[in-house]
Amino acid sequence: MSKRLIIDAGHGGKDPGASGFGVMEKAWTLRISLYQYKRLKGLGADVSLTRSGDMTLEPMQRVARVKNQYDLCVSNHWNAFNGSARGVETIHSIHSKSAFAADLVNRIAKATDLPVRRVFTREMRKGVDYYYMHRLTGKTETVIIEYGFIDNKTDHDVYRQEAVFYEAAEAVIEGICQKIGIGYARPTPLNKAAVPVMKSKPAFEKCFVNRRVESIYDGKLRFYIKPSWEDKDVFGHVLLGQGFPTVLEKIKVGRGEQYRVKNSKGRVFYITASQAFVRLV
Repeated sequence: MSKRLIIDAGHGGKDPGASGFGVMEKAWTLRISLYQYKRLKGLGADVSLTRSGDMTLEPMQRVARVKNQYDLCVSNHWNAFNGSARGVETIHSIHSKSAFAADLVNRIAKATDLPVRRVFTREMRKGVDYYYMHRLTGKTETVIIEYGFIDNKTDHDVYRQEAVFYEAAEAVIEGICQKIGIGYARPTPLNKAAVPVMKSKPAFEKCFVNRRVESIYDGKLRFYIKPSWEDKDVFGHVLLGQGFPTVLEKIKVGRGEQYRVKNSKGRVFYITASQAFVRLV
């Protein structure tokens, strides 16, 4: 019998989790979890989600969706501290071996070039797990992933790059496949699997020149004075539904892509082309 697993998108709804540089943890955990869910489904895994939208799950609601119903739970998170800490962590139960958690942290670090911070457990008291996703999920083996520090500029900028974001997601998918004993194959192209309900890009993506681009991100989305992901090149921010009236071209910037855009006064700027943050209208 194949193993059953559930992907947990940490936080959600009225619980935003950590935040950094205009991004809330709950948005990134949902984005990566939806991607992993769709990909694992396509690979033949028996997989579920704790949440598939921006909804609030109290701790007992969350564990009720996991406890003793699955062989494996992967709980997705981003860390935050004081802006200086960085690196990838995984946390496993004091009652389980570290092998799977260590495998995941190494895969993510290799995919992102981020450092491994630690693989660890934590006790509340002798023999009792500190984290409720370990303590209250019964026989389900749960590993908590902290993909990096959302409030650290270097870690944050790594995940701002769409290609790297999905490489991290794929690293976890491959590790899960090995853990539960199903075959793994990379998607082509990588980012198509990021859109759960689409088998191909919408038609307007093939002809984006002179279209309007607007933010679909519920927060402050940065735009730049030149092709860059650096803080020093940020010119300003757009809010949900705001954007630029004219797309001039789409260009490669680092490991990601940006639209070169023009505002109503003819000034040229650069904004992410990731479908997770903007849309063409």
